[in-house]
Amino acid sequence: MIIQKLPKLSAPAGYRPQAIDISVEADLLDFHLLRQRSVTERVEIAANLINGARQFSLQCLEQQFSHLKPQQFARKIAEAWLQDDCPPNYIPQGNRMTWIQNSAELATQLQTLFENANIPYYITGGVAAIAYGDPRTTRDLDVVIQVPRASIAQLVAALEQNGFYVAGADDVAAGRMKTLQVTHMETISRADLMIADEDTYTQQQFERRRRYAFPNATEVYLASPEDVIISKLRWGLRSESEKQRRDVLAILKVLQGELDYLYIYRWAAEFDLLAIVQALTVSAGIREVADRQWADDIYPVALQAFVSAQSIGRAVVSKEGMTVARGNFYNLILHNQTQVFTIESKGDGRLVAQFDSDKIVLHSQPSLEDRQRWNEIAKRIRDIEEAAQAPDQQIEP
Repeated sequence: MIIQKLPKLSAPAGYRPQAIDISVEADLLDFHLLRQRSVTERVEIAANLINGARQFSLQCLEQQFSHLKPQQFARKIAEAWLQDDCPPNYIPQGNRMTWIQNSAELATQLQTLFENANIPYYITGGVAAIAYGDPRTTRDLDVVIQVPRASIAQLVAALEQNGFYVAGADDVAAGRMKTLQVTHMETISRADLMIADEDTYTQQQFERRRRYAFPNATEVYLASPEDVIISKLRWGLRSESEKQRRDVLAILKVLQGELDYLYIYRWAAEFDLLAIVQALTVSAGIREVADRQWADDIYPVALQAFVSAQSIGRAVVSKEGMTVARGNFYNLILHNQTQVFTIESKGDGRLVAQFDSDKIVLHSQPSLEDRQRWNEIAKRIRDIEEAAQAPDQQIEP
């Protein structure tokens, strides 16, 4: 047996394990190993966990309710697994083998149905969090679908023809609800089909969805990991669910530098999630990664502001051989010999970002206020360019 040599793992300041009974060292190792897995492999790990949990549940229930007749026992299984979502008078039509199927298999069933009906969709919620983060058990499948309300009846008919019990159809068609609750009659698998909104953010989620192969080789659409993060944090605000934050923490730990933090911060600002996102990047040990992405993005904006200040005589050369442009909130400093470029907070002298002569980030630690202010500066620059104003238009850093 070949034992893999593991790298030396260390936790940045503020790193937080997934649970209080997990050591930092064990948590670092878990996520190091999960990063070696693909989306398909992480989903497969979770599918095996769910299958195992269902098998164990079946064994326990069989012992406890051995006196029940087959149909009564099937109903008891449905009540135990679906709980409040169990349809009235529902008796599962399958058997022990079909009952242990999981959300990944349900996703592939729905994928075929949506594709045949030409319905755009993406999977979000727990299954998407598993794919991008830490494999765990999950009770149901969350899917966002784009379908006109006038076509709800047609969709319901297709679902029923494929062995699903559908709850809430009339309310969804009438606009009183947004979610179709569907249960596969044979496998006791459940999904929430959420009718997509028509706002800008929802449209972006559909544009950014990603297609992955699931364990049985069927390709399905998942929400992008960035959108799973935003969606889970929005839900967490409403439900105060710690599970949502743990899922987000896991995605951050697994994907790290693969994520688009500019996109995350943009929509976090829109939904009043900035403080939560900032805190979670620290807990996941990837604050530096997110900050460097920000610095890379803001460098051309800062440089343009610096050049603008020079052009109107707002930059001076110091005795130390540095050209300094002083703005309302920031000093932009170019070391003339080394060509190191620095963004410094004017109020407290804090180093916000620094770049070498090749534009490589040497340091970046923006506060939320810095991010907001530089977004405003970038917007002013874009407005000036679009309006084609006079070349002496001033851009205050």
